[in-house]
Amino acid sequence: MKTRPNSPQLTRADFLRGITAAAALAALPAGAARAQPATAPAGKIYDLRDFVKWITEEFEPSVRLPGPAGSYARSPGQTSVELYGISDMACILHTIGRLKLTDKERAEWADNFNSFQHADTGMLVEKAAPTHDPLHNTAFALAAMQLLDMRPKLPVTMGPQYSDPAAFLKTLNWKTAVYGESHKGAGIGAIYALTPELGTLDWFKAYFAATETYVDPKNGLMGQEKPATGDFDQVGGTFHYFFLYNHFNKRMPFPERRIDTLLGLQLPDGNWDKTNKTWLTLDGLYLMSRTLRYAPYRNADVIAAFRRTMDQLMTDMYSPEARKTAYSGRLGVHSVTCAISIAAEAQQFLGAQEVVTDWPLKLVLDRRPFI
Repeated sequence: MKTRPNSPQLTRADFLRGITAAAALAALPAGAARAQPATAPAGKIYDLRDFVKWITEEFEPSVRLPGPAGSYARSPGQTSVELYGISDMACILHTIGRLKLTDKERAEWADNFNSFQHADTGMLVEKAAPTHDPLHNTAFALAAMQLLDMRPKLPVTMGPQYSDPAAFLKTLNWKTAVYGESHKGAGIGAIYALTPELGTLDWFKAYFAATETYVDPKNGLMGQEKPATGDFDQVGGTFHYFFLYNHFNKRMPFPERRIDTLLGLQLPDGNWDKTNKTWLTLDGLYLMSRTLRYAPYRNADVIAAFRRTMDQLMTDMYSPEARKTAYSGRLGVHSVTCAISIAAEAQQFLGAQEVVTDWPLKLVLDRRPFI
């Protein structure tokens, strides 16, 4: 990120010092210890150039299958095209600025997506060993297709059980499964948002009026009969509805309580859960940074929380050692989506002078409301 030389906040000498420091930073090899520019905030430099290079040169080829463009497995070593392989790679390539296709390639990606569509409902669903609810499948696939400016071949239809969003949301478990059930509750919101003929103004008015009733004034997170200090189930669940709020430029209530709760729930290692150190970490960071946009509150504490997370993830997610095992399981490509999305949100919040990549990262949630 360049600072304009005519900025009233900098003298010419200040500006030249900043340019010199930035040039020195760029000259270092990827992964090297890096000195901070004079204008950078206190904190470490998180150099992710080598991680992005690994995605493009090693990981993407390891899950790309022979055949048409967009043919991706869900993890290295698998041999069948999977819905989440295609969808996740669209997310990853968009985030790192590599989703640039010819007309022929775009048509082949569309064919791969459409091979998962059910003729009776238009839903896009995994073919074998489902890992998520069909609503999550469809929302995630539609969101990935949106990155390519395409829609499925057949119309997506939603049954009468979804016509009254308040009634549907009431059927979900808001006490002990806010996170898991949010795949359905936020899934229908994303499907309606990504399918213009479904998402009417009245439907979304009823949808957000209903979701509002599940936000706990004690902790700013969604759920019922939860601890006053919140819990991890609420973090994952609230995140899924929160990106819909952001997409529609709506403010979720009790922002200060939400930030207090999220800071209080963050573990010493920077994550939000001892076992789920990927998605719940993205959830916690995104909830805090996007809440701050309309409720400036404890900004320094949130910055410290982001840096605490990045300190740990440079070892646990982005290092060469971590890459050997972190992205090899059944959810391999999905985990890379999470890792690069955390990096994108951290870069946007902390700045490109602190989270370093050759090309700016673009979080997919800034374009469509589902991940």
